[in-house]
Amino acid sequence: MVLEMAGKTDPGLFRAGVGRAVITPPVGFVIDGPEHGSRISTGILDDLLARVIVLESKGTRVVLIGLDVWGLSSSVLSSVKLAASTAASVEPESVWVTTTGNGSSPPLWREDPQYAAYSAYFPEQVSGAVRIAVTSLEPASMGSTGTLLADVSTFTAGPGRPGNAALFVMAVNRADGSGIARLINFACPATIFGNSTQWTADYPGYAAWAIEQNGGGVTLFSQAPSHDIRPYDWWDDNPEPSHADRVPQDVHALGLLLATQAANGAADTTQRRNVAVEIRTDEEAGIQIMKIGDAYFISTEKPQPNKFARRFRRDLPHSNTFIAANLSGGMFDDKATFDARAIKRGTIALKEMGAS
Repeated sequence: MVLEMAGKTDPGLFRAGVGRAVITPPVGFVIDGPEHGSRISTGILDDLLARVIVLESKGTRVVLIGLDVWGLSSSVLSSVKLAASTAASVEPESVWVTTTGNGSSPPLWREDPQYAAYSAYFPEQVSGAVRIAVTSLEPASMGSTGTLLADVSTFTAGPGRPGNAALFVMAVNRADGSGIARLINFACPATIFGNSTQWTADYPGYAAWAIEQNGGGVTLFSQAPSHDIRPYDWWDDNPEPSHADRVPQDVHALGLLLATQAANGAADTTQRRNVAVEIRTDEEAGIQIMKIGDAYFISTEKPQPNKFARRFRRDLPHSNTFIAANLSGGMFDDKATFDARAIKRGTIALKEMGAS
């Protein structure tokens, strides 16, 4: 449903544009991730992508970037934000970067000599996608919703503890209702595919592809706090886990479920053309906050247990909160200390921005 509003053709109202770029490293480079350790890549199962959504309303422009990687070092992240902000003619604070938590990833979270040239060029690849998005800006509407994707993940602590089923979807559409972009937020690491030597974006890449192929537009996946969550029933020491072969079909199963539920959620959003955009950065708490229409975005570079997301949503039950964590690429064996201070400061800021 689209809410018709007076002055909907005003150039100051909402516009959106999208772009994408392939960021797959060369075959022969190291694949790394949280489970299987470093191994030399021998092929490409599916490309890793940088996906970009640029949104503009009443003179305020923001850039949303989704990357098919596990994490980024602070230097690479800063370079990406600077390159993207230059391409979009905004300040770096207006650039929101998220990762898919892909376990088959270039090790951009650490200094790897093999990746020195790639890391230097990587921000330019992303900025190219940003430039494409800026040039494709067009009148749009947006809406967001929260739904559930149950029974596809577990907490690592043991059986009978299903992972967080919360799935949040932002849909950006053209006036005719066709999709320009989707952004989905879900807590489950992209570590389904096994100890492969092929580059792959795992289930978020497959889910994004499925949504895009069915008219949803460029689709960003944002990894919600999931340091203590695993796919399927892969809790610690499970003697007989399902999907134990960890083959592409196991990836497709979760990806297709996610795509289907996200598409259903997008169809249920109330679309608005008059969209308020607000940006805040709390350096002291290490969080970035954005309001885009009826959607609220919170991100932290730290690895966080899922309690981090659940606490925000407990305190703000009537708002659609997209919460991203682990941009720095913390490994599963890293300590993920629950950041109560960031939640407190973030909740205060969100309430000031209209969340409830």
